[in-house]
Amino acid sequence: MKKPNKTYRSEYFSCRKAIPVMLVFRLALLKYLFQKVKYPLFILSRRRGGILSTYRMQKKLKMNKFVRFNRHYYFSLTVPHWPSKAFDNMVAGGGLNITAAGTPAKKQIDTVILGFSRKCSYKCGHCYEHFNLGETEIIPVSVWRKVISQLQDSGVSITVLSGGEPMMRYDDLIEILMSADHSRSDFHIHTSGYGVTGEKARALKMAGLHAAGIGLDDCDPERNDTLRGFQGAYKQAVDALGCFREAGVFTYVNMCPTKEFINSGRLIQYMELLRKLNVGMVRWLEPRPCGGFSGKDSEVIPDEREKSFLRESYLRFNSSAQYADYPSVSYEAFYEDPENIGCMMAGNSQLYIDSLGNVQPCVFLPVSFGNILTGNFADIYAKMKLAVPRPLKDICPAIMLDPAIKRRRDISDDITISFEEISEEFEVMYRKQPATH
Repeated sequence: MKKPNKTYRSEYFSCRKAIPVMLVFRLALLKYLFQKVKYPLFILSRRRGGILSTYRMQKKLKMNKFVRFNRHYYFSLTVPHWPSKAFDNMVAGGGLNITAAGTPAKKQIDTVILGFSRKCSYKCGHCYEHFNLGETEIIPVSVWRKVISQLQDSGVSITVLSGGEPMMRYDDLIEILMSADHSRSDFHIHTSGYGVTGEKARALKMAGLHAAGIGLDDCDPERNDTLRGFQGAYKQAVDALGCFREAGVFTYVNMCPTKEFINSGRLIQYMELLRKLNVGMVRWLEPRPCGGFSGKDSEVIPDEREKSFLRESYLRFNSSAQYADYPSVSYEAFYEDPENIGCMMAGNSQLYIDSLGNVQPCVFLPVSFGNILTGNFADIYAKMKLAVPRPLKDICPAIMLDPAIKRRRDISDDITISFEEISEEFEVMYRKQPATH
């Protein structure tokens, strides 16, 4: 396959540089306003959780930076690239009405992550699929294709093919991407970088891949490889970022800020590395007591001082002119703080289907509402929405429910708990909080 001659670069927009682009974007919104039949859920009203309410929340969360790559703009990792048909489709489903989650004004699921492969050569300490990994795939491509179609029928903005290591199922990745409807959602891959070559990156781009999130947890190669459980993980991640970017695929990094990393003083060095690699965005995923970190609550969960450091760093990198040419930071734990949007699990923003087929509210919450091998996704999702009707303004459910999950595991060997086993705890969580809409 011929290598493209074009050189692709991520360009960061914040502070004054962002103003002209945002003016053009807001003018472009007029087409949604004047085509109400086609975009019925494009809502201005702040009271109804419309775009004015979203702007206010974005201002509060300091979501001030975005990226241009290959003639398109990436405002966050939960909305499709703009302009695009997938972005238009998101608007029609109410995807811009962030604060209206849990109401009819927001039907769109922002992100669904699919455990596309059980296989992986790494032994990442923080892997949420830790107990599901194996040498044999459970979910055939035909089932994934059917479920992706059903998800798009429900309204999904970003479909992420993850694992395990999805590159170990490369031919199936190509088939999924080539058969998907890219006018309805963007497709991302989450990979360690294992097995990525320039040729494969170009083939994935041609098949319809929009973005690649690469796992890179440290700027120190030895420490990164230790956490990833694979010698050479650092080099493979860095090389993969280059391969995808050169192929015209938008790149970002997924990283787990462990307590050791937070207290190491290496954050600025890490961000400088990402800037040098021309990474578009970086997602900070706070550790949770699941998967490889199960039973390690006090060892892995950041304390208030460490969380405060991450919050302050997030605000600095996204808002300060000093860091205007650094990658944009996405920090979900900050967005979903009880004082902000609240937990957006179970389709309020995101949901997860693991590599065994279990439909779960979140990658960090191993509670199954059903399995795509034995049930219909639409029915399973309806059941989940009844149990999780709106964002939860409380501490992270993965932390809150961890003791109850552990008690049930003491009785059973099952790693994933069925919702029926823990339904009372879910009811208690929501009983404490009256609906706000």
